[in-house]
Amino acid sequence: MSHGTPSSIRPSTDPGPTSARGPGRPRHSEGEGGEVRERLLDAVTELAVEQGFDACGLREIAARADVSSGMIAYYFGDRMGLYEAMFQRAFDRIASQVGELLKDPDRTGGDRLEELVRIHVSAIAADPWLPRLLMREVLSRGDSPMAKLVGEAVAQGPLRQLISWLEEEQAKHEIREEFDPRMLAMTIMSLTAFPFLMLPIVGDQIGLQLDSAFPDRLIEHNQKFLALALRARTEDER
Repeated sequence: MSHGTPSSIRPSTDPGPTSARGPGRPRHSEGEGGEVRERLLDAVTELAVEQGFDACGLREIAARADVSSGMIAYYFGDRMGLYEAMFQRAFDRIASQVGELLKDPDRTGGDRLEELVRIHVSAIAADPWLPRLLMREVLSRGDSPMAKLVGEAVAQGPLRQLISWLEEEQAKHEIREEFDPRMLAMTIMSLTAFPFLMLPIVGDQIGLQLDSAFPDRLIEHNQKFLALALRARTEDER
């Protein structure tokens, strides 16, 4: 599929090229191919964070991944395909875990809310570049094709999952019903993502560090805050 004019962000579960080897295609096992693809995604992510995606040359990306530049065309079609895949990998890490949690009949109510917070914070901690890169590369280009694609991927993936679950919990009177579930979903996502955007800027001034202990502190803080804010009131409290 050509990526010159982006039309969709593919799921990261896409196994990649599987057709018979043609002229110029590399010989490698499926495992080796997956490793090369991941190295390219790691390389473009690092360079995009360091200098901005537009400044990244394909040869520079390939050199960082220690592969030939032809591998980019082989796995991603073109530059835009690589860009899409970089974001999609991060989104799918969240969406797949949230999907599994929401399907688990043994997790309900406050227990599930605590796990949702853990998933979102842990996922962003694994990809701390995501909020900054979204701000710089996507949100600042609000009318660009990629901004629209990323917006659709978030809205129809993790955000839609969260909204649907909040609606279900409100219908069961597990969480307070006076909150708009759409606004509430945005609030929860902001609580998990915004600190990773701001702490590199203001952390030293307010005495908070984005260190290895911070994600666990943020998870605990958000779990307590949301439990107090969202717990459905009992009859005596109404």
